[in-house]
Amino acid sequence: MGAGLDAQGVVRATISRLAAEFQELNFRLTGMTGGDPNEVIADINTDAAELRRLCESA
Repeated sequence: MGAGLDAQGVVRATISRLAAEFQELNFRLTGMTGGDPNEVIADINTDAAELRRLCESA
């Protein structure tokens, strides 16, 4: 999580969103909350691709 704390702007926001999505995925997989884990996985994949794009263009 240190990388997220040092990041700025859009990169920081994307890292924070990914962290929250992984936490939500954990909740769904452990049964703490209901819902389809595949929905969260789709969001993670989208944000991970965005993060890669941002880092490659920097």
